[in-house]
Amino acid sequence: MANLFKSASETNILIVDDTPDNLRLLAKILESQGYIISKSLNGKMALQAAFRHPPDLILLDINMPEMNGYEVCQQLKASKTTDQIPIIFISALDQMNDKLQAFELGGQDYITKPFQELEVLMRVKNQLLIKQQQQQLIEQNQRLEHEIQERLKAEAEVMELSLTDELTGLYNRRGFFWLATQQFKIVQRTQMFCCLLFVDLDGLKQINDSLGHEIGDKMIVDTAQILKQTFRDSDIVARLGGDEFVIFVPAWSRNTDEFYPRLQANIDRFNQQHNYSYKLSISVGVTQCALNENVSLQQLIEEADKLMYEHKRAKRLVAH
Repeated sequence: MANLFKSASETNILIVDDTPDNLRLLAKILESQGYIISKSLNGKMALQAAFRHPPDLILLDINMPEMNGYEVCQQLKASKTTDQIPIIFISALDQMNDKLQAFELGGQDYITKPFQELEVLMRVKNQLLIKQQQQQLIEQNQRLEHEIQERLKAEAEVMELSLTDELTGLYNRRGFFWLATQQFKIVQRTQMFCCLLFVDLDGLKQINDSLGHEIGDKMIVDTAQILKQTFRDSDIVARLGGDEFVIFVPAWSRNTDEFYPRLQANIDRFNQQHNYSYKLSISVGVTQCALNENVSLQQLIEEADKLMYEHKRAKRLVAH
């Protein structure tokens, strides 16, 4: 296992005591182990030093004039700059109430005077070790959280790729059935109306043969954008393959006859705005699932597909 300690020469300890002899004694004990020592004779100086250069550990005398150790501790714990610095209180008193108050304010340990060198070194070493272990745990948790987020992001990207049509950015066949099946179950359970539209491009084969597949692909992409603009974000718009699209519209109670005029108006506007060598045209079949009707999603698609071909044949008859 890797050594958790920073070396003594990298460890800064702040000693706060209003008695110079105590400062000198503690500094001598700790400097003999190679620790970097800073000294403050009062609470105000200690706060300034801690905020300016946060130490790794603070030895804090309780009984000091003007600002006692408890008050210093409260201010240190109230600042994000210093709230994680371990504090060992030092005092000539060995009363239980003093120790309880020290721990309640956030102190980590307590040393009584007169100082015993081995005890001081042991308690200092323990607190530094605990701090290093806590820091290591925080870093491990941060790394783990980062790894989890990266994995979730990667999984989401894989899922999106597996459910999304590469050409249009719409859901593909798999994505449509995965989402629409869930929505269809909700519709049936709550007994709400829903609609399904089957859309097919008109004349794509002729466009591919005469103008090339790149133009044909552009027609498919343009159609996908028009469908996205026409329907709500809650509607499931997908490309089943080739020039076939399907739209599942959950929770719909209005007349299904309004879908085609609204969609056709958007196509007409597109053709007017773009002076292409071809006109975008689609055929649409619309079917509705009625309340209490025992029908499957696949049956809705087949019915809408059938109605789409009827629409396409009717347009051909009119053209001729």
